[in-house]
Amino acid sequence: MLDVAGDAKAGDDYRVVVGEECFDWRELTDSDLQDALDLLAELLEPLADGRKAALMEPAYETECRPSVALFDVLYSPDGGLPRDKRVRLQKLLGKCKRVEPDEADVPQPVRVADGPWREPSWGMAHALARAADGRAMSCLLAPYAKEPDWPSGWLTVTRTTETGHDEVKAHVLRMPEDAPGFWRGLFTHEPVPAEHFFVFTEDAFPRLLFADSLRLHHFKGSYAEVLPWLVTLLGALNDQFSRTLADCGGDLNQVMRRFDALGLDISPESANTKKNVKAWEQRNVDHDGDTYRCDWHGKRLYDRDRVHFSLPIPERDGRILVGIFVGHLAT
Repeated sequence: MLDVAGDAKAGDDYRVVVGEECFDWRELTDSDLQDALDLLAELLEPLADGRKAALMEPAYETECRPSVALFDVLYSPDGGLPRDKRVRLQKLLGKCKRVEPDEADVPQPVRVADGPWREPSWGMAHALARAADGRAMSCLLAPYAKEPDWPSGWLTVTRTTETGHDEVKAHVLRMPEDAPGFWRGLFTHEPVPAEHFFVFTEDAFPRLLFADSLRLHHFKGSYAEVLPWLVTLLGALNDQFSRTLADCGGDLNQVMRRFDALGLDISPESANTKKNVKAWEQRNVDHDGDTYRCDWHGKRLYDRDRVHFSLPIPERDGRILVGIFVGHLAT
């Protein structure tokens, strides 16, 4: 298992590599270029913090426009980009870790499924090399990048090696809304040890809030037993709970049925629990100076492992508070 904490201290904890394909704007019209730059900036904004994303040094030599390299596009007023977009992209890329390629990063032909063999960019080759070492990795490829024509998501990539071929599981990121899927997959593809679970929850579940009091050891099941279910449950709460509540118009049984169709057992607290003052108070959770009632829960098994969560909180931009991890509360 990788040492996530050790990687962080060494500045080697980045999980996303920007592919040079993102900078190939040679066939874009001026109008399409403006849209491409805005989308690339939107993809980079949550990643360019000096920790999450990396950029290969050879990327600065990429031909972005006919006979114009990325370095000139970023740092020359004659590079062909509007000043505001040029400065914004310059700042974002400047916050990515710069990586000098080594021998393992030399691009060799790769393919996905029965697709054609392609020579990857330095960024893609580096992401695949790190994935082959056991890290969960994503390569950022903007949607306007025509080659490779791989979709967003987790893919199995066949690489050419000195001894033949190997297969590597890696992620491709093309749209901002696809990013949480990568961070969720990281929990099981790497896998992430229990003590570092909450390092990635903000990126994996951006519509959820997590109480400081949460502890994974409060479950009865082991971390390995609980993790796949927990990631699935939190992902569904993040993506669908608020929308499902609205769609069902207050019909809680219908909400429960929709989650049951996803293989998830969630429900509000029973009338008996609400009448039990002490049990009801156990559902109150302090978060950021306020107290919220986590009156819904998801259960892994009928008799153990609960995640208690709130309804969407208007004053928290409609986010949902995940307040309690527990084997079972009083009812």
